[in-house]
Amino acid sequence: MPIVQLDTWLPHRDRPDPATLIVLHATAGATARSSINHLRGVGLSYHYIIARDGKDSAKSAGADGSEPIVYHCAPDAAHAFHVGSTVPSPAGMGINKASIGVSLANIQNRKNPEDYPTMQLGMLDQLIAELRQRVPSLKWLTTHAAVQPWNRADPLAVVGSIIARRHDLAWWEPTPDQVRQHKPRRA
Repeated sequence: MPIVQLDTWLPHRDRPDPATLIVLHATAGATARSSINHLRGVGLSYHYIIARDGKDSAKSAGADGSEPIVYHCAPDAAHAFHVGSTVPSPAGMGINKASIGVSLANIQNRKNPEDYPTMQLGMLDQLIAELRQRVPSLKWLTTHAAVQPWNRADPLAVVGSIIARRHDLAWWEPTPDQVRQHKPRRA
């Protein structure tokens, strides 16, 4: 699996306890590289971004079928900044503090959804399998849409519960009461 570690990590903090949760996202941007540049500019981060292919194509329609690049953007042992929800994780702490954020490069247009290349989804499976080996504390998987449903839908057309089952992880989403309690008043 081609993992490219960034020369300079995206923003992160030390994490006191190992991650227990994987949160799946989509970038809502063109290339993985342009998303990294954007994140750096706004002070946010994922642990990993999976490009559409080996040349980091800007659209799935232009993907060449090559093995996607996986960009390692923040240390696994660190707290990255990828979820804006105050809903507590299943471990009881903030989601960012308890999770590893993995994002798929994808435009995320609801009116004209972009498909995910087969190789990109296969790379997601490979990465999750590798993370399960390296971070044995991982127990749960969720999506950005599940933990922040009032203003996030990513990753569109990815069924997190099926991916969780495939990797022997428990699917997790907050209860409706937790969502009500933590939804910002202006959202």
